[in-house]
Amino acid sequence: MYNVIIVDDEPVIRFGLQASVNWDENLHLIGSFSNGEEALKAMKIQKIDLLITDIKMPVMDGLTLMKKALEQFPAIKVILVSSYNDFEYVREGLKLGAIDYVLKPTLEPEEFAKLIQKCVKIIEDEQAIESKIQLVDQTKLLKERKNLEQAVKRVILEDTKVQNVYKDFEWLKGPLLIITMTLNHIEKIEEQFGFLYKSMLLDDIQEFFYHTKYKGICFPISENEILFLMHTELTPSLTLDRLKDEIERETNLNFSYGYALINDISLVKKGFEKSRLACSRRFFCEEETIFHYDSFYKDNNIEIKPFKLEEFYGLLLPYEKNKLMFFLEERVTEWKKEYMEPNDIKREACEIMSHLFTKKISLELLLENCEELKRTGTLMQLIEVLFQQIEQYEYLMKQKQALPHGDHQFMEKAIEFIHENYTEELTLQIVSNHIHISRNYFSILFKQFVGKNFIDYVIELRIKKAKELLQDTSLKVYQVAKQSGFKDVKYFSKMFKKSIGHTPGDYRTIHQRQ
Repeated sequence: MYNVIIVDDEPVIRFGLQASVNWDENLHLIGSFSNGEEALKAMKIQKIDLLITDIKMPVMDGLTLMKKALEQFPAIKVILVSSYNDFEYVREGLKLGAIDYVLKPTLEPEEFAKLIQKCVKIIEDEQAIESKIQLVDQTKLLKERKNLEQAVKRVILEDTKVQNVYKDFEWLKGPLLIITMTLNHIEKIEEQFGFLYKSMLLDDIQEFFYHTKYKGICFPISENEILFLMHTELTPSLTLDRLKDEIERETNLNFSYGYALINDISLVKKGFEKSRLACSRRFFCEEETIFHYDSFYKDNNIEIKPFKLEEFYGLLLPYEKNKLMFFLEERVTEWKKEYMEPNDIKREACEIMSHLFTKKISLELLLENCEELKRTGTLMQLIEVLFQQIEQYEYLMKQKQALPHGDHQFMEKAIEFIHENYTEELTLQIVSNHIHISRNYFSILFKQFVGKNFIDYVIELRIKKAKELLQDTSLKVYQVAKQSGFKDVKYFSKMFKKSIGHTPGDYRTIHQRQ
């Protein structure tokens, strides 16, 4: 839509000019004014694309208005309205950049309408050129950023030295803010959306960052983390607050942020390690989400309390519930003192579980539950999961004693139910209710029998159904999504591309059966 202003001190002329144009969705008349000063006030409120102005007017004439309008909107198009004796002024106006002029005595509505369309065409052509230039610039900048990403990754992961990174990015010469951002509540997200969703999410965040920020790069550093390297004219905390608000508003999800400052890009590896270490402090501070390295580690001397689990093996076996609970309560008390690093606490929890249940359950199941412990985001969550797993194992062993051959029957019934209902709303709870076992027990059995998480299995079925519909029908993409069991077409399209390597539309073009 292009905004237009008409300016003339004669009401009859203003009305005639206004009546000559077919105002539609593409052309919007902001107003008609009797002198340049009034028009200029309107321009301060709203952007103007086309100015139609008389040359001679009281208060402020058309040429003065044109000059001031061009200062405010350099791309504005101007049509001059004049009398026969105004030609010298018209010539000056054309030199200033007016597109054309019309004479009041010979004003023809059809010719004036053609002149308006001529201006619109010029505006559209300029915008198309500008878009191409912006696209080229964006492509060039994105390529440069990707090269910088790779250079920084090599420094962080391979311990190489920073070389020639100042060439295209002057902002790297100043103090830099390094942020490690970690996705919170991972287990809930995986359970609801599947494993692939996390990598899709990090890709979306990177794309969003590059569309909204100029002085910075970002890239995933694990399946749950993304690193930001930024220059900021603001205080680090204010910059991070803004980034947090923008990302969480865009994704509707919650993250933790650890940050550190470095004076030079050569220190990027050390800065990354500091930011990641700071981010890990959420493990002990569940209610907080932003952590500054210097708030926790002043001299980079981290006190870790030594612990040898072998000393406690005699206390754990033979297995007694009361003895185990007393031992765990003591360990939890130690963990809460924050002497140990989160990864060391998680490792200890895994060792406890492994020592307790090796040879009592399958190795695959034991490894899966250790992974669940490692994915916990906070100490309280780890404690909760640890105690849940102990309860699950006790329940699992009782079930196996009561129904030594019943697991296959449970799973056959569950798989049949899933295949009949995967295009509808389907959750772990719904399926476990159908086969009359606990949700947690079903989750364990499903992973053990199928080899993948429940939601990932369901998503595979839905993607397979979508492929069939894309090949065999002419349904719209949103209809394919709905009939395959996806409620959100945007989520479906991203998940389909992540899984198959093509968008739904491209897949149909390649594979649709004639």
